[in-house]
Amino acid sequence: MLFLRFLALVVILNVLRYLVGGVLIEPYLIFPGLFAAMESSASYFNTVYGTFDWVTSYFYNFMMWLSCVWLFHLMRPAIRGSDYTASFKVFGILWIFFASVSTILMNHYSHPKTFYFWIILDGALIYALVAVCNGFLYRPIMGKHAAQRSGFSREYSHLDRG
Repeated sequence: MLFLRFLALVVILNVLRYLVGGVLIEPYLIFPGLFAAMESSASYFNTVYGTFDWVTSYFYNFMMWLSCVWLFHLMRPAIRGSDYTASFKVFGILWIFFASVSTILMNHYSHPKTFYFWIILDGALIYALVAVCNGFLYRPIMGKHAAQRSGFSREYSHLDRG
């Protein structure tokens, strides 16, 4: 039952990522700059997506959000605050990792640097969106399987400075 609830949460977060992020946020704030960067160096980018490309993209995104939610679930007992606060803390750390990898790629490849800027900005907006959705949906979907929000245990009390 835990696995099915967990899977349902990840699927719902993926759907919200594409419905809200892909329809209401990215077309207005990200895509114009991102597509302009891609057009300026068209030879670098695959602009004709086939079925396999779409499947690969959606699978990658599914696995990325699955990893984020899994880490959130594992880290939740050690993070103080509401589920929203904990989501922002965990997803924020994971966005920093995402942005760091993008920056490493930016420095190693000759793609237009503005492309990576738009990817990092897109990540900041989408990770924040999914963090909010996770904070809202985690406990209702996971039910009794939700990690406790008790803050630090005695074992970690020396780390609690707040």
